[in-house]
Amino acid sequence: MALRARGTNPRRRGAAADRRYIAGPPFFFEKKRGGLSAPKGEFAMPVVLGLASSHAPSLFADIEYWPAIHKGLTRDVPQPRELADETPEVIAGWIERIGEAFATLRRQIEEHRLDAVIIVGDDQAEVFSNACNPGIAVYAGEEVSGSTSISWIGQDRKDNHISLKGEPSVAMTLLNGLLERNFDPALMEKLVPLARPEGGLGHAFTRVARACGLHETMLPTIPLFVSSYHPPMPSGARCYALGKAIAEIFADRSERIGIYGSGGLSHDPIGPRAGWVDEPLDHWVLERIERAEGEKLGHLFSFDSDTLRGGSGEIRSWIVAAGAFDGIKGNVVDYIPARHAVTGLGFAYWSRD
Repeated sequence: MALRARGTNPRRRGAAADRRYIAGPPFFFEKKRGGLSAPKGEFAMPVVLGLASSHAPSLFADIEYWPAIHKGLTRDVPQPRELADETPEVIAGWIERIGEAFATLRRQIEEHRLDAVIIVGDDQAEVFSNACNPGIAVYAGEEVSGSTSISWIGQDRKDNHISLKGEPSVAMTLLNGLLERNFDPALMEKLVPLARPEGGLGHAFTRVARACGLHETMLPTIPLFVSSYHPPMPSGARCYALGKAIAEIFADRSERIGIYGSGGLSHDPIGPRAGWVDEPLDHWVLERIERAEGEKLGHLFSFDSDTLRGGSGEIRSWIVAAGAFDGIKGNVVDYIPARHAVTGLGFAYWSRD
């Protein structure tokens, strides 16, 4: 589908674009009427909005399910003393704050009049498996679906599926631009899950998409996989460079693009630190965002640390989003060090408007 001017209605493509290699740099080009479209320079499509949030299962569950989720994720790991202070009244207050935080992010999406959003997330043996696990992958299909089910409360991955509209032309622009800038993403034009086919697209994408209503508005969504649990996993510096590259790719194009970093902050579900939250680490990350010091996030994952293993690796998605807003102060919406949610829960956004 050709890129649309802002304010016009999208039209679905009838068939997949005819793509072929061009001699020279490793680009894909789309064949269109009158010839081949160049990967850049035809439009001005800035990345105008950045978003980031956690996607822990408790964020999307009613209060009565929080104990079961906590038990499933922590198992027999000794828990921190702060857990005892998290009474039902405290958790109820958190649930209200979580709803308000997602409402803020959703409002930002509406106010920025986005034409497409790139969700940066990881895959936890859902689509990929040990047969193949790319460090970076771009999904370029016309649509994609996946489950938002929470297995810890008995929901089946075959249920609670949502469908998201894709935008192949934007995805191919992203892919071509990354290849030009010495990144090597895998290309996915069809979702064929290797690990858990019944679940479809993984929870890093579907949960935040549902919370922000992307399945209702049908805002074109491009999943960008960045491996955070299984090797190969990029360093923080590589993630920040990836975000900067995305901003550069779309800097001179006309459509309005958003980028959403999904995951984190500190957590280690089912791991040896399950239930423990590293508040100093989380505050350091959020302070770098608030102070427009995102480049310092590139120091993360350049060394081994127990804290940075497990789910904390998803901070990579936040680093990608921060890189797309290099030198721009972000807005921290909320932070909740929730031991019952086994996660330091964070919400933030950046704006170029």
